[in-house]
Amino acid sequence: MPEQKCQKQNVGNAGEYYIASRLSALNFTATITLGRAEKYDILALSPKGKLKKLSVKTTQLNDLRNFPLSIKDESGQSEDFFYAFVKLNSFKKEPDFWVIPSKVVCSVLKSTNIKWMKTLDRKGKKHKGSSIRLLDLLHLKRDLINKFYPKDWNKQVKKYYKNLKQLL
Repeated sequence: MPEQKCQKQNVGNAGEYYIASRLSALNFTATITLGRAEKYDILALSPKGKLKKLSVKTTQLNDLRNFPLSIKDESGQSEDFFYAFVKLNSFKKEPDFWVIPSKVVCSVLKSTNIKWMKTLDRKGKKHKGSSIRLLDLLHLKRDLINKFYPKDWNKQVKKYYKNLKQLL
């Protein structure tokens, strides 16, 4: 029987429930908003009583290169708001995930887009604006890192890998 691809909504739900379960295992009280909060997918109360808000972005693909976000994700950062990026690995092994503070995500998206807009496309013309923003977490080519991302981006990404304890 051929492998069936999950519906987009189910993939998103799987990522949200996965992160909520990991938070629960750390003694957080985690609530999935089920679309009732525009920007947040999970509201979590830490064991110390601090509220944390998470936006979860999920892919089921094994060959992840980047996570698509939107222009809206360039702003709205706060100390209690985090992004969780979940790679479900085609449901064949334990998911990989990164929990990154919103201030880092917003800053990187904004700066990489500004730099990208200043470069020329394949035809030698200026890029046209887009509402899509891509956040690379893996497989960055050296020239992309040097051209668009902060110098220590690969090192930063490693410290956010499976790091839910930063929410405590």
